[in-house]
Amino acid sequence: MKFSAASFSIFVLALLLAACAPSQEAQTFRATPVAQRATAPVYTATFTITPSLTHTPTPTLTPSPTLTDTPTVTPSLTQTPTLTPTQPLYTLTPPSSEGAPLAFSGATPFLSATDGWSCGDFPCEDDISGFMRRIQVPEGYRLEAYGRFPGQVMQIAVGPDDRLYATVLEHGTRGGAVYALASGGEAERYSGDFVSPIGLAFQPGTDVLYVSARVSLDQGGGLWRVPSGGGTPEPVITDLPCCFMEIDNQPNGIVFGRDGYLYLGIGALTDHAEPSDPSRMRNEEVQPLEASILRIQPHTGEIAVYAAGLRNPYDLTFTSDGQLYASDSGLLTGEGDRLLAVTEGAHLGWPYWNARGCDGCPPAPPRLEITPDLYTFPPYTLPRGIVAYTGIQFPRSQFDVLFAALWNGVEGGQQIARIAPQDIGENYTPEPFVTGLIRPVDVAIAPDGSLLIADYVYGHIWRVVYAG
Repeated sequence: MKFSAASFSIFVLALLLAACAPSQEAQTFRATPVAQRATAPVYTATFTITPSLTHTPTPTLTPSPTLTDTPTVTPSLTQTPTLTPTQPLYTLTPPSSEGAPLAFSGATPFLSATDGWSCGDFPCEDDISGFMRRIQVPEGYRLEAYGRFPGQVMQIAVGPDDRLYATVLEHGTRGGAVYALASGGEAERYSGDFVSPIGLAFQPGTDVLYVSARVSLDQGGGLWRVPSGGGTPEPVITDLPCCFMEIDNQPNGIVFGRDGYLYLGIGALTDHAEPSDPSRMRNEEVQPLEASILRIQPHTGEIAVYAAGLRNPYDLTFTSDGQLYASDSGLLTGEGDRLLAVTEGAHLGWPYWNARGCDGCPPAPPRLEITPDLYTFPPYTLPRGIVAYTGIQFPRSQFDVLFAALWNGVEGGQQIARIAPQDIGENYTPEPFVTGLIRPVDVAIAPDGSLLIADYVYGHIWRVVYAG
């Protein structure tokens, strides 16, 4: 087949336009808002291509009649950048202590007897009255039974519908789901299946729930989104560092910051950077995202390391001024259970823990600035869930105080400790706030400002109310 010069020019132009045409971009996730709090949108650049084709036929009569078609092709390709906003993030309004009762500090609770209960060291599973006698709270406060989840609770969060949600391990396994519980009501299964679910948090301004879990029991960590109303989890990220042990060191607690971004704690892949092949290496290399707190754009899954050097950051919380705090579990030998005040770009020290007595830990790199612990707990107390109190039911003296669940059955453990960050000094000791628990695993603030406590063993939820 032969082409005239004009036809060939048009053919080339068509190919050029096709090559420059913009590709269709993937749809970004859109959350259903439950409240309107507009913020600056996140923008992505796209391009608009505007072709212009002018065809001008010019007939010419000559003595021997011929018709000459002379096309004039004028291509014009312009790239006009436009800004296409994705769905905005909803930011958090800083809480205030306005309206809280006057300052009050009651006597700390005493320790209950460790034996003589209906099941020996503790009351039996359904012995609520026994637990009410065993669990102690400070003077001026009252304990109530809130409800119970059907399994082992990992973490809890209050939803926009004021129900309490929890990641729950089912049937004595590491598999589980998210459950929802109304005060005094029955727990219902809210999500599909997860492998070792731990962290959960609702995106501000929406009823969309995010959950951290494992891809499989022995490898791969991820972040999932449970759609509005519950159902099958949708993967957001599925290649996060995991897992040191079957029951430890994986994607853990999550919390949304005032900026609308999601913050996630990631455990280390080793205990103290011990080498996988001691014959050729002294210490294992720390991977880029492990042992850190990540800052994640929840709609796009974009990840940045907010802080590094945490062995197993189990839970995170923000005080009203935007300060981030984290609980961190230490080495298998007990050193390093701690509370951390975290700032962007900080390194919190792991695995460079020679000073803690870890002979096999690597030396710190030259000129690495390490942020010290805010408070170091006794070995093996295993700090789990933490929350900054930002309600107004408790006295004003408790506003922005941290409540930490100390999980293990050692001296100083099995309690909710009350910690005032501004008071921490050389001889500071956290105050026992709730004692007599079995394995307290998490704490949360109820819509009325009371404090909710999850106990891992039987799935009990207890509420502490200020009684004045």
